[in-house]
Amino acid sequence: MGERSLNERFIDLEDRMISVESLTRYGTANDMKFYIFDYNPKDENAVRNEVKKLKNRNTNIIEFDLYEMMLEIIETQGYMEDVIRAETEYDKEHLLSEIFQPILSVEESDNEFLEMFKLRAVDDGTKIILITGVGKAYPVIRSHTILNNLQSIFRKNPVVMMYPGRYETKKAMTLRLFDRLDDDNYYRAFPLVERRSSK
Repeated sequence: MGERSLNERFIDLEDRMISVESLTRYGTANDMKFYIFDYNPKDENAVRNEVKKLKNRNTNIIEFDLYEMMLEIIETQGYMEDVIRAETEYDKEHLLSEIFQPILSVEESDNEFLEMFKLRAVDDGTKIILITGVGKAYPVIRSHTILNNLQSIFRKNPVVMMYPGRYETKKAMTLRLFDRLDDDNYYRAFPLVERRSSK
């Protein structure tokens, strides 16, 4: 059972993302409407172009680029110059624990990231929330943390995460960022378009 080509998967993706109804047609009323489109990290540029096409075809898609959101928060709070300077002076662990985490507070249930989602997308069941920038934002923003926190915000709007890695669902539902880093187990999202051929 081989892997399907990215272009073949894009055809299915476009079919699903044309409307909320198309996206959620295979679920049941009680299912969480969270989906992951996983892909080989080397295909990042092709996926970014595909995202533009999806948004042009469906104006009810609201994109949230985690990396751009992170930069916006740092800039708004007036820490950009401090962060740039700190990146030259400290190692990654120190940057994460002492600078990025206090500024962004992503692990907290009430943080500016979540406020952005709330302010920019009314949860009325008519919008598709599209999350991008996962690879660019790592390790400051962890995808499973965002997905877990969004469960309380989007109960009607479906959420789709574009994931540069692999979402394994065979033995355990595991997010493997860049196909090599165990991001974490995540149990509540459906693979949006299968990578493996059923033939």
